[in-house]
Amino acid sequence: MLLAFATASLYALSTALQALEARRTPPATALRASLLVRLVRRPLWLGGTAAGLAAWPLQAVALALGSVALVQPAFGFGLVVLLALGVAVLHEPVGRREVGGVFAVAAAVSLLGWAAPGSTGAYTRAGTWVVGAGLVAVAPLPLLLRLAGRAGGLATSIAAGLGWAVVALATSLVDASLGHGDWVSAVCWGIGVGAASFGALLAEMTSLQAWPATRAIPIAFGLEMLLPAALAPALTEGVPPHPAVFGLALALAGAAAVLLGTSRAVAKAAVPLTEP
Repeated sequence: MLLAFATASLYALSTALQALEARRTPPATALRASLLVRLVRRPLWLGGTAAGLAAWPLQAVALALGSVALVQPAFGFGLVVLLALGVAVLHEPVGRREVGGVFAVAAAVSLLGWAAPGSTGAYTRAGTWVVGAGLVAVAPLPLLLRLAGRAGGLATSIAAGLGWAVVALATSLVDASLGHGDWVSAVCWGIGVGAASFGALLAEMTSLQAWPATRAIPIAFGLEMLLPAALAPALTEGVPPHPAVFGLALALAGAAAVLLGTSRAVAKAAVPLTEP
């Protein structure tokens, strides 16, 4: 859990730094590699990228030690970090929405600590194929959305959330391969993670370029937090010991993503140039 919280904090910092620069890029670069080409020249964006790169190994270790059904929802702590930044640095007020979101994160993580499987469990053959197909599907999503003329905030926010969700599941497969000493599979899954991360990052930057953070963050964060946890029991042999409580905890994590993700304080911390 400590590793999950540290990972969430680094990812929150990464989002804040990267999104600030993304909002300053021309809309014509949406869903194009040229968007990242422009951003990679900016020190602030590179700082955010460094934070994201530092977060991934911590995420991998957290997933190796605990269940994906516990680690990913704990990423809601990243929204709490953004809230703290908004309050401490930008002096944004804290209201019932923010307090409710913090309590929802705390309650969800506490319940998942009891109701989620202790470990991810071995992936079934079908589960492995589903994750592999997911990687193949999400990597080219920005290109497909651009060809379809869907460069708006909703489509790209969903694409970003799906991309990061699949990256989390594939990261747990990297862990499993390393645990079995299967270095070839670990490298192959790692390449898939890299390709999917590129697509997810491009979609995320475009969503924050096109949409206010109060609309983009809840969707992307919510999918990244909840989808891997919800799919894990169907993809692996790790069955939740208390399914009803597990479902309740995921619902609370989703509520936290909505409450905190739509908060002005969180939005201002993530993207200072965003609309309220």
